[in-house]
Amino acid sequence: MKPPNPDQIALKRFAREPGAPAGFSANPLAAALGTRMLAVDERAGLVRLAFAPDAIFVQGAGVLQGGAIGAMLDFAMAFAVLAALPEGQTCSTANVNVSFLRAAPRGDYVASGVISRRGSRLAFTRASVYAADAPERLVATATSTLAIIA
Repeated sequence: MKPPNPDQIALKRFAREPGAPAGFSANPLAAALGTRMLAVDERAGLVRLAFAPDAIFVQGAGVLQGGAIGAMLDFAMAFAVLAALPEGQTCSTANVNVSFLRAAPRGDYVASGVISRRGSRLAFTRASVYAADAPERLVATATSTLAIIA
């Protein structure tokens, strides 16, 4: 039997317990990106995450590297699925399609992820990343298919 997914445990605890820790201490990349939960809705399969990426994620032109933004989107979509799945099930990204809309200078960002459709074996999701102080400043969007693993 596989051990429980620590990210799923954190998401469900945050959704059910006001004041629960909002970080992902068991996930090194999420921690490096300064990831914090803002909202988790298990029933709707929706999450909102805050990010404060460290300087290591800034590329030569002084903006966030695309892979870091892609990771934010992937986290939002995977975490939306993890929050909605019953404990004991997990998921894995099968594919992801990212559209970068503008350069993202180092700063604070929010990623919102939601399940568009979920079956017994696959979940289809979408996400967006925007500047925390300017929600109208959309930086990137993505869609993803995630395999559901029992």
